[in-house]
Amino acid sequence: MIFLANRANLDTRTLFTKIHTRLLTQVPKEESPVEPMWYHTSARNKTGVRATVCPAQFLGTSYPVENAEVQVSFDFPQTYSYDFYAIQWVEPDRNLMVGWHQDETHADLGECHFQIDYQGETVQRENAAFLDVHPLNVFDQRIEDLVEVLNALTWEDGVPRLPNEATVG
Repeated sequence: MIFLANRANLDTRTLFTKIHTRLLTQVPKEESPVEPMWYHTSARNKTGVRATVCPAQFLGTSYPVENAEVQVSFDFPQTYSYDFYAIQWVEPDRNLMVGWHQDETHADLGECHFQIDYQGETVQRENAAFLDVHPLNVFDQRIEDLVEVLNALTWEDGVPRLPNEATVG
């Protein structure tokens, strides 16, 4: 049974608390791929949730780096008919970011896009589907998609890329 909270009563503070709790309670603590977790703040307001993860445990397979971050931010702009968000995987050691952004940028790709940044440059950007109006449903689906995307990521001439046949959601 899926319980959808009343979307109208969901503010960013409540949303980030729920995401924080979901990440904390995903698996038993001793087996959890999620390590330190914190709220990303600006002027004392929660603007996102960030969690350090063990990639091998998170993905259920070996992985070439030992640490990564899952970064989640949402915003509910009054002037748009949809929420903004960024749900991304960040590897500081390789200067790699993989994730989805639903915002006002790259209108040619629609409301939402998938993006890979490597060594300070965007190396791939694709349109992505609008998933849902409820941020927690979006979060749950993007976390599932993230595992698939990271497992499908290839390196061509030292540059990360998601093959065209792989799903970007």
